[in-house]
Amino acid sequence: MRVVVAFLWAMAWAVWALEEGGVGSLYDQHFPPLHPNCTQSLTDLLLLRQELQLRELKEVEQVSAEILKEILTDIRSFLTRNRTSTASCPSNFRKFGETCLYLHKDTDLTWEGARLFCQNLGGDLAVFRDANALAEALAYTKGSGLSSSANVWAGGSDIAVEGEWKWVTGEDMPRGTPFWGDFNYIREPVGAPGENCAILHGPDGFLMHDAPCTWKCKPLCQIKQIKH
Repeated sequence: MRVVVAFLWAMAWAVWALEEGGVGSLYDQHFPPLHPNCTQSLTDLLLLRQELQLRELKEVEQVSAEILKEILTDIRSFLTRNRTSTASCPSNFRKFGETCLYLHKDTDLTWEGARLFCQNLGGDLAVFRDANALAEALAYTKGSGLSSSANVWAGGSDIAVEGEWKWVTGEDMPRGTPFWGDFNYIREPVGAPGENCAILHGPDGFLMHDAPCTWKCKPLCQIKQIKH
């Protein structure tokens, strides 16, 4: 009997609760609604994140554009510096390496006169800084049809200081073979008094010898190539 009474009281309390608050009140009690500001904050967060992503993409594109611009500028500068250019020698000169040579076979001058002759052409007497340059000059001289007894002026002397051989450029002249020949089995320059200018000596295969600067020899002129 007591169990039935308790059950009836429980049912009566449930009916009263439904009448007082309804189902909605019971749901709200256990599942309260979201605050309006919470939804707005979530929306703002998503928009802010999208804005940051767009800004990052824009910055990446800007950096990439700057890098590409720098690369193109470097390429343009490289092509400008290395633009193919042609170089030529003046009339009567022959191209050898970075320079041009001209052997004037029809004139015999003193060493000073030969220098002046070459300078009037825009150059000076020839110098040979290495064995390759000397070999080119010798091949050119020998192939010019000169007599083997002829002598040719080169741009070297020890006029300033006896025994100190210098090119007309002020550089030290190389000594020994293959530049200098020999006289009576003695390696030139012998250094005899008054022999202060360098010649390409025909009787010794046009190797260099020292000789008096007042001799009359043929000038071998040298000039830099003309770039266009």
